[in-house]
Amino acid sequence: MHKLFVKTRNVKNFIDLMNNLIDKSNEVPKMGLIYGDPGLGKSRTAVWWATQNDAVYVRAQNNMTSHGILEKVVEDLGEAPSKKSTELMKQCIAHLRLHPQIVIVDEIDYLIGHSRTIETLRDLHDLTGAPIVLIGMHESKTKLGKYRHLYDRISEIVEFKPFSKEDMDIIVEELSEIKITDEAKEIFFEKTNRFRQVIKGIALLENIAKTNGLNKIDVKQVKGLNIEK
Repeated sequence: MHKLFVKTRNVKNFIDLMNNLIDKSNEVPKMGLIYGDPGLGKSRTAVWWATQNDAVYVRAQNNMTSHGILEKVVEDLGEAPSKKSTELMKQCIAHLRLHPQIVIVDEIDYLIGHSRTIETLRDLHDLTGAPIVLIGMHESKTKLGKYRHLYDRISEIVEFKPFSKEDMDIIVEELSEIKITDEAKEIFFEKTNRFRQVIKGIALLENIAKTNGLNKIDVKQVKGLNIEK
């Protein structure tokens, strides 16, 4: 399988959101929200973008406190975290004011039930002016709505949606090392609707081709393909 990052419609919308936040004036809130069902490539896209653009990427964990999230931010900024929460916030403020970076917090669903942690992210945005992007599951948009002071600062929202046929064509054409006929792709698309499923399916088809000495995949091979949901 080719080692490429495929720019699907969702990825392009993600990039647009980031550019919009960067271009906003200082008088406009610079918080963003990316949400959608699992398996659509949200985290993969966030890590790719953060790597390409020197952004801070933090993955939230279950029951993570405000201290824990600040500690992760400081670590990703390349500094040794202080032991006190107040000092951690000071470290974040000093660094981000001097060296502005976008802060991406993935798996925000883990934090939604902890009001203090959510308010800490709002404070981090207000005190540094740094754009902060939250990434969560489909319900996160609704759940975050109860935190009005934070939600009112979210000026850019993108929903990751299931792949279109055009997306699937691009993914298969760019990633698969074996030719898949148009008829076979139609059946393949019916069996897959998540990025992880697509990747697994391509890998299985490539293995079938290699094992059987095939130079292309046709309907017969795809019909027998079993991809777990």
